[in-house]
Amino acid sequence: MISETFDARGGLTYVDRLDFTRGDTLKAARRLAWPTVKLRADESTLTFSSRTSSDTLQQFSTVALPHRPFHGRFPLPATAVSFQVEGRDQVLLFWTPRVGAVLRELGKLGWDAEDPGP
Repeated sequence: MISETFDARGGLTYVDRLDFTRGDTLKAARRLAWPTVKLRADESTLTFSSRTSSDTLQQFSTVALPHRPFHGRFPLPATAVSFQVEGRDQVLLFWTPRVGAVLRELGKLGWDAEDPGP
């Protein structure tokens, strides 16, 4: 059986989990500029790679959600996919113009990925 995979390009920012969940201003702990990061996913692992580093997440401990910033009280369209990993102090934000496509493909591969909606 051939393993399905999915690839996408974008940027990656690591932010503090507490700031993210509280809705505080996000401060980047680490940032890799767009489009230098390649996301590659299969049924069990998701890898972010760039020229300088790579980071691998496991499917069983990761939740992927659309990241919708707000302007005042109004939500803006999603511009990133947030990856919250059990046991990590940071949330990973993958910046891409293809948020919906990334979440749909991750869902097809069996990842816990929220449908981005219309």
